[in-house]
Amino acid sequence: MLDRRHSDYPEGEAPAAMAALADRIAAADGFVFVAGEYNWGMQPGLKNLTDHFLAQWFRRPAAIASYSGGRLAGARSNSMWHPTLTELGMVVIPATLTVGQVGQALDASDAPQGEGGAALVRGFPGFADELLWWVEAVKARRAHSPASD
Repeated sequence: MLDRRHSDYPEGEAPAAMAALADRIAAADGFVFVAGEYNWGMQPGLKNLTDHFLAQWFRRPAAIASYSGGRLAGARSNSMWHPTLTELGMVVIPATLTVGQVGQALDASDAPQGEGGAALVRGFPGFADELLWWVEAVKARRAHSPASD
C-alpha cells in the first residue's frame, strides 16, 4: 500500500518505481479498469493505487470492466468507480462490461464458457469500440492543443 502521493514528492525525488509508473500512466491514451467486487465494494489495492496519482489520469478516458463471484457482476464496485474516476478528471465511457459468477464464465485457461462467457463475448465489441472512440477523440484534442494535456 502506498502512503504518499506522487505529487507529495519534490520533482525528481519520488521512488523510482513510483516515478516510472507515473510516466507510464501519463503516456497512456486511455484505461480499462478491471474492477473486482470485494465485500460489496471496490478493490482496496486498486483504489489505493489510483489515489496516489492525479495529473497522470487527467483527461483520459476510462472504461470499467467489473466482475464478481456472485450474480451482480461487480455492479456495486462498478457504480463506485464511476464517481471516483470522474473525480480524478477522467471521462468514464458509457459502456461497461460486467461478468457475474466469474468462476463459471471463464474456464481454467480464461476462455469464455457457458452463459456468462457468451454474454462477455457479446458485450466486449461494443465496450471496446466505445473506449476507442473516446481515446481517438482525446488524442485528437491533445494534438490540437497540447497545452491542455
